[in-house]
Amino acid sequence: MQDLDSKALESEGVKPKVVAFPKFAKPTARVTLWEERRRPDEDDLRDRLAAEGYGVVRWHNEPATGYPPHAHIYPELLWLVSGSLTIILPADKRLLELTPGDRIEVPQGLVHGTMAGPEGAVYLLATR
Repeated sequence: MQDLDSKALESEGVKPKVVAFPKFAKPTARVTLWEERRRPDEDDLRDRLAAEGYGVVRWHNEPATGYPPHAHIYPELLWLVSGSLTIILPADKRLLELTPGDRIEVPQGLVHGTMAGPEGAVYLLATR
């Protein structure tokens, strides 16, 4: 398929230059596992996120509930306070299970879904 300008150039004997579409890095989620000895404290996690410049809300999912694959026009961060949360990454054909203290940074446009574990999930949802 050519546009009108390309056809006009070719009719004058000028071959248009083909430029390759630029390659973009594939967005990937970044997981940070909890390595501290103590259990995560919600107020402490909230303070850490605020120090990083995030706006934070507390989110809760009942057991075995979640959200189907979707994407956002903004990056988001989920930091699990209690329970467990499975992150679904369809493009990578991966499931990631977060346990208390684990966090995941989901870049803008990355398709992901969630499913709470048998005890439900409480997490901090943060955006900038």
